[in-house]
Amino acid sequence: MEIQGQTLVQAGQEQTLTIPEEVRCIAADAFGENHTLEQLTISANYTQFCAEQALKHCTALKKVEIWGEVEDADGKRLTRPAALREYLGLKEETQLVWECPTVWCLEDRCQFCGGALKGNVMRVCTFCGRIN
Repeated sequence: MEIQGQTLVQAGQEQTLTIPEEVRCIAADAFGENHTLEQLTISANYTQFCAEQALKHCTALKKVEIWGEVEDADGKRLTRPAALREYLGLKEETQLVWECPTVWCLEDRCQFCGGALKGNVMRVCTFCGRIN
């Protein structure tokens, strides 16, 4: 894996790859023609993919986990799993696990932990107890 500043420039040929939290941008050709990557984890709370279809040529990819917000090359925040899947070029059989506070708000979930909310005016999380 090659990182320059906060940009992942080259992913390498590992089977399992966890991108460090300090990476904020994934370069257009970071994954290229990768035929070995099976699981990708992006743990940063914000990541920008600098190219559409960035994972299209990762032929062995079975699972992608993203633990934060994702923006496209133009800085537009992706808010729907289907849109993210299409933007990344994921195959239908590739499992996508995406936990994102922005998506939680759109789905009426706690902005802190993703738990279910109860109440009308004072929205309280049934899991962490925080007011949203």
